Order: sequence, then structure tokens, then C-alpha cells
Amino acid sequence: MENNYQLSRIHNYVMGLMSKEEMYAMEKEALEDPFLQDAIDGYRLQQGVDRQQLSILQQRLARKLESKALDKTKRFYSWQRLTIGLAAAVLFMVACSLILFKYLNQQRPNENTEVLLMEQEMRVSTTELTASDAQPVLGMNQFNEELNSELRDYKGPAEVRLKFLVENGKAKSVQIIESTDPELSKVLQGFIQDKITWKGNSGSLWIQVK
Repeated sequence: MENNYQLSRIHNYVMGLMSKEEMYAMEKEALEDPFLQDAIDGYRLQQGVDRQQLSILQQRLARKLESKALDKTKRFYSWQRLTIGLAAAVLFMVACSLILFKYLNQQRPNENTEVLLMEQEMRVSTTELTASDAQPVLGMNQFNEELNSELRDYKGPAEVRLKFLVENGKAKSVQIIESTDPELSKVLQGFIQDKITWKGNSGSLWIQVK
């Protein structure tokens, strides 16, 4: 139907049966559609066409219109698929970000809880006795925390008084002055000598375990 209408317009244009406005519109359309211009030129050269030629022209017009429609459809679906793919990628990234954010928020309270538990379970206290100038390089608070970890499986309570000398940052000649548990004394001797770096000359400590 559309092809017959187009051929009728070409015929009317070539034969001068159109108004000026219709001819102007036809010429403008032909400038934008090279195939239409070819059809007009061919029709003019033939000074009209017979039924067979008209049928061929109809077929050419039909193929042209179908080709344009197909190209338009392909472009539409290509952009549609690309848009869907981009939207899916964005949603995936947002979902991953939310999961990571939730995971990190869950981890932080756990870390804080572990710190609080360590503070609540501190069972060791250390007092420096008179004539002691030795200090743990890591500080006394860290010393207590390290010792508390060392004695995590020890069943208290107990207390030990000891003294030692410091040479090249290491405790030497550790002597037990008073102890309520010989096993704890051995552990403290090894800990002070082998696991702690000291500054000063001599130390004298009173260590209590709850």
C-alpha cells in the first residue's frame, strides 16, 4: 500500500500533476533519499513505465523500505542490550560495595570486643620494688599484656618476688626472692630472660597473678 502510494507520487511529480507545495515536499524528500531521486530520474527518462517496470520499481522500493526498517531495529536492540548490560554492571558493583561495607562494619565490633575481653581478663600486675632502675623497652603496660598472654593457661592465684641484672639489654642472674609457686617462678625466669628486652642496670619486681 505504501509502495503504491510512493509510485503514485513519483508519477504525479514527473507528470506535473502536483501542486507547488507538494512538488517542493517531494524534491526535499528526494534530496534526503538518493534512492527516491534515482526512481524519479528513471521514471522521467522512461517517460512513464509499463506494468512490468512499475512492478520492478515497487519491488525495489519495498526492499529499500524493509532494509531501512531492519537497520533501525538492529540499532535499537544493540543499544538496548548495551544499556541493559551497563545497568547490570552498575547494580553488581553496588551490591558488592554494600556487602563489603556490611562485612567491615561487622568486623569492627568484633575487634573492639576482643580488646575489651583482653582488658577484662588481665590477671597480671607488676610492681617495681625499691632500688630497681630496669624497665622493659616496650613499656610496663605492654610487659603486663605480654606476660598475661604467656600465663593464659596458668591457674592462679600466685605471686613471685624476684631480682635480676641487665647486660646488653638482657636479664641475667634472675633470683627468686619469694614465691608461692615454683612452677610459676620457672616460667617467669624464662620469660624475663628470653622474651623481654630491658634498659637500665638492675631490676626488682613483685609479680601477682590472680
